Amino acid sequence: MPTYTATRPLDGDADLYFDYISDPENLPAYFPRMTSAHELPDGKVETTAHVDADQDGSDETVTSEAEFDVDRAAREVTWSAPGPHDYHGSLRITDDGVELTIHTTQDFDGMQQALDGSLAKIAENLRADA
Repeated sequence: MPTYTATRPLDGDADLYFDYISDPENLPAYFPRMTSAHELPDGKVETTAHVDADQDGSDETVTSEAEFDVDRAAREVTWSAPGPHDYHGSLRITDDGVELTIHTTQDFDGMQQALDGSLAKIAENLRADA
C-alpha cells in the first residue's frame, strides 16, 4: 500500500492551525480537486471532488461520504473514504510542524506534489486570515 507523507514547519499559532484543519468545511480551500465538503448529522463528511475516479483518463465529479475524526488532544484529524482504493489519511500538528499522510492501495501520479501543495495552501490561507 503506497503511503505519501508531506511535512511543513509550523509558521503560525498551532491552535489556529488545528481549528482550521479540523473544520471539514475548509477542506476544499486546501485540497484542490475537492469542490465541497459538509459535515453530516452522523459526524461523517460528504465530499464532492472532480477526479479521475475510474482511471479512464477523464475527470468526473464524484460525491462520497467519509469518516472524519478530530482528536484535539493529539492535534490530529483522520479520515477514511470507502471505495476500491482504500483511501485514508491524517493531518496533524506536531511540535515541529504540520504533517499530512495519505495511504491508498494505488500509486497516483502527482500525489506527492498535491500533498506539498495542500500544506502550502493551508499556510497561505491562514496568513491571509491573520
